[in-house]
Amino acid sequence: MKIRKILIASMLAVSGLTQAQVSKDAFEKAVDLLNCKTVELTLPKENVQQYQQQCPCNETGFAQINQFLISVGKLDATITLSNEVENLKKSFKDNWKKDDVIAFLSESIFTDKTKYQKIYFFAEKRKGKPEFATYKANLKSYLVNKLVENVQQPNVTVPVHADVQHPTVEDGVSSLEKDNVTDNSKSWFSGITSQILVVSVLVSLLLSFLTLFLSSKLFNRDHSEVSDNIKNYVTRKIEETAFSRNAYDSNINSFELRDANNRIRDLEFQVKNLSDKLSAILPTQNLTTQATYQETKQTETKTETFFLSTPNSDGSFNDSSVSPTYKEGASIYKFTKVGNNRAKFHIDEREASVKLALTYPDKSIDPVCDAVNAFNPKAKRITTVEAGEAELVNDKWIVNKNQKAKISYES
Repeated sequence: MKIRKILIASMLAVSGLTQAQVSKDAFEKAVDLLNCKTVELTLPKENVQQYQQQCPCNETGFAQINQFLISVGKLDATITLSNEVENLKKSFKDNWKKDDVIAFLSESIFTDKTKYQKIYFFAEKRKGKPEFATYKANLKSYLVNKLVENVQQPNVTVPVHADVQHPTVEDGVSSLEKDNVTDNSKSWFSGITSQILVVSVLVSLLLSFLTLFLSSKLFNRDHSEVSDNIKNYVTRKIEETAFSRNAYDSNINSFELRDANNRIRDLEFQVKNLSDKLSAILPTQNLTTQATYQETKQTETKTETFFLSTPNSDGSFNDSSVSPTYKEGASIYKFTKVGNNRAKFHIDEREASVKLALTYPDKSIDPVCDAVNAFNPKAKRITTVEAGEAELVNDKWIVNKNQKAKISYES
């Protein structure tokens, strides 16, 4: 029993701390319920009962919701909103705590106008209404009661070549129990063989700690210090083990002595191999890290934005009309460079820009934008569902037909 307690305590000391996190599957189910409840709140009253029958929110996924909306028809804005909610699944993070997920899905997404435009406008339109307050309360209650944090324990791995094998704690325990099973009534000091095995297990534990120590030094690129520490530390521990072994020489027979000596020599050989492998790996790792850093640094691009007004009838903008800052009464489109000669663009969301665009939509909007719903001259907002793309050719930013921005008129 004493031996078992010692080994268990040693393994617990090496093991890592557990971490509680929400699984990706649980997060995606929560997003599906959010999507289902959000769509339900936007539907016309005549479609709600049919939707509840065909899409029960506790068991409905995005595909089923999307199929229903397409079958009803004339719900382009709701389909776009549902697509944006579905894209929240891409926001999943490893080691995400339950409280963080609840705050994100029940609060943050409704206030982030930049990232989640559709969800933001959905919330703004219903702010202060009883049905929206009930919707948020039910959503938060579901997340609190249904989200489960999984407990995971990370494994510690050591970057050593696969052909170098190290004795483990389990090997020592298995060997120890095999020798002790013949006579459980004897005390720990009654057999010399048990003592030798215990010494071997302790040396194995020391080797495991040594492996972790060498790995940390590898990533710190301190090669000379690793070599000196290996030599001094291993030599000291081997001498201590040899001293303990010599204390019992008078009671150990020749077979047991040879077996113990062979085990110690094997451990010394494995430590030497480990040191050689790490010495070979270290220079390669340094060169790889430096090359990766230089390549990343070279590929960095600087983000640049600018503004343009009415496009030409052929779907192009004059580069000479570019303004680095927004000009009220003149600017309609905001461009963001994504390369030396390429840029994404959308209709600026300021009220002045929307009014200017709606004054002559056939000239200001149609050449470079496609609407996902019917034109509304009384619209108060124009939301860009998908940004367009333009390419700088000579002195013009040219927009091809398949690169137009997709917009939605909203009152």
